[in-house]
Amino acid sequence: MQDTSHLLLIDGNNIGYAAMYQPALSRLAYKGMATGGILGLSQSVMRISALFPKAVPIVLWDGHAQWRKDLFPEYKANRKDTPEKIEIAEKWRIQAPHAQTLLLQMGVPQVRAADAEADDLAYRICLGPGAEAFTDDAPQRITLVSNDKDWLQALSETTDWLSPITNKRASLADLSSGESATVDDGPFRDTDDFILAKAIAGDKSDNIDGVPGVGSKTAAKLLARHGDLERLEAAVISGAAKDTKSREIAKNMALIERNRHLMDWRRAPAPQEVGLICESFYATDCNDLCKHLGLENLAKRLSESGDWSRRVLQWPLSAGLDHVEQALWR
Repeated sequence: MQDTSHLLLIDGNNIGYAAMYQPALSRLAYKGMATGGILGLSQSVMRISALFPKAVPIVLWDGHAQWRKDLFPEYKANRKDTPEKIEIAEKWRIQAPHAQTLLLQMGVPQVRAADAEADDLAYRICLGPGAEAFTDDAPQRITLVSNDKDWLQALSETTDWLSPITNKRASLADLSSGESATVDDGPFRDTDDFILAKAIAGDKSDNIDGVPGVGSKTAAKLLARHGDLERLEAAVISGAAKDTKSREIAKNMALIERNRHLMDWRRAPAPQEVGLICESFYATDCNDLCKHLGLENLAKRLSESGDWSRRVLQWPLSAGLDHVEQALWR
C-alpha cells in the first residue's frame, strides 16, 4: 500500500476568477494586461500548500461541459449579463493560460478535461468508480479547495472542504450537525439530502432556477419530515401534506429532476478527454515568467532557496498522481 497521505484538489477557475473581484487584485496590470487573477491563484495555491506542507496540491481546470448547456441553455448565462462581468471574464480568460504555465513551472500538477468541469473531475477523484476501485491506494485525506459550496456534496469521512477566500472549513460532521456557520442551510442528513435540497432551491450563482419560495433550509426540513422526495409528493397527493411549500415542490418535480442532473456530480457523464500535466519546479523559469508579467515580489518567493522550493520536495508526488490517474482513466 502506498501512502498518498493528503491531496489538495484546487478549483483553478473558481479561485482565479474570484480574484478579479478583489479590489487590489482587480486593478493589477502590467503592460496593458491584467495580472491579478494570475497572482491571486498562485498565491492561494502557495498559501494553502503552506497550511498542509506535505500534501500534494492538484489544480483542476474547467473544460466545456456542453451536455449541461444542452439540458439547460441558460446554465451560467448570468456570468456575462452585465458589461462589468463580461470585462472581468475576458480579463481572466486571457490570464488563465499564463496562470497554468506558471503553476506548471512551480511544479504543481494540473488536470483538465475538454468535456467536463473541475467539479466533475473532483467527483471522479474523490468518489467516482475509478477512485472506489483502488481503495488500497486511496489518499488518507482529500481537501477540496474551492469557494463553491456545491463541492460539499463530495464530503466523506476522509474528505473535507476549505474556502480559500474566507478560510471557512466544512466536514461531513458539519453537514449533518447544523452547528457550523459554513453549512448555513443545514442540517442535512447526508450529502444526498444536501444536493437534493440544492436542486429544489436552485442555484443563483449558476443561473439555475428553483422551486418558487423554497430555499435550501426549508427543503432540508421538508425532506427530513417526509423521508424523501417521493414520499413528500405522495403526502401532497393524498392530502396529508397541505402546506404551500410542499405543494410547490410537488408541482415542480420535473424542474427538480432537471436540476439534479445539472448539480449532482454522480449524474455527469465520464469525461472522455482528460489531460494531466506536471513538471519539476524550475525556479529560473518561474522567475523569468514572473518578471515578464511584472510580478517581481512573487518571483522573489519562488527562488531555489525559498520555502516553496523546500515544500515541493516533500510532496509524495508519484503516489498522489497514481491515485488521480487510476480514478480518472479507469
